[in-house]
Amino acid sequence: MTIGILGKKLGMTQLFQPDGTWIPVTVVQAGPCKVLQVKCKDVAELPDSDRVAAPSRGKKRGKAERPRLADGYYGVQLGFDDRPERTSTQPELGHFKKAGSGAKRFVRELRFEALPPYKQGDDLTVAVLKDVPRVDVSGVSKGRGFTGTIKRYGFHRQAAAHGNSVSTRKLGGTGRTNSISKGVPKGKKMPGHSGSERVTVHNLEVVRIDEERNLIYLRGAVPGHRHGYLVVRKSNKI
Repeated sequence: MTIGILGKKLGMTQLFQPDGTWIPVTVVQAGPCKVLQVKCKDVAELPDSDRVAAPSRGKKRGKAERPRLADGYYGVQLGFDDRPERTSTQPELGHFKKAGSGAKRFVRELRFEALPPYKQGDDLTVAVLKDVPRVDVSGVSKGRGFTGTIKRYGFHRQAAAHGNSVSTRKLGGTGRTNSISKGVPKGKKMPGHSGSERVTVHNLEVVRIDEERNLIYLRGAVPGHRHGYLVVRKSNKI
């Protein structure tokens, strides 16, 4: 079963160990999250109250309510961090209110191998990770704009002497040996937009959990800037 929660990166600090050593940690606000929807393979597995979908516009035309169909997989859709209702569309507000929730800024889905032990409208806190020793954290990395190959891929500089001062940070030749008419080969490492990509960091140690404030302290760094949204899951690659 996949155990996870949505959160927000608050920043980095350090914690001191009993032996006097210190370790760098990232503070993540994990929850509270609202269960917006429960996905299932068979509709019969859901409670009776969840087997019928909300009335659609077709009902006004004399049509019957459309029954809910199976999703084909198990999962839980979570919502995190409130936002003003005026920033949401009417279909989104209807989806949120069906779960007894207000508008949410960050909505993501977690897959499960079996029917999740949650139901629509439940509140999840950081307590779901209480007995989890290590987690995987996914987020969007910091955007670096248009960068060269040295900053983007870690290329080495060229020699700065013997008349090469102008081309010190250039990547070198990019032409093909057989034909230059086809341009740069596909997959060639070139200057371009760097960052702003989905990144997952595996096996981060859970140092401390503060259930009162819904905080989790993870050893090391996580992707993204401060106040960036994260998905924290139980690690399966320990």
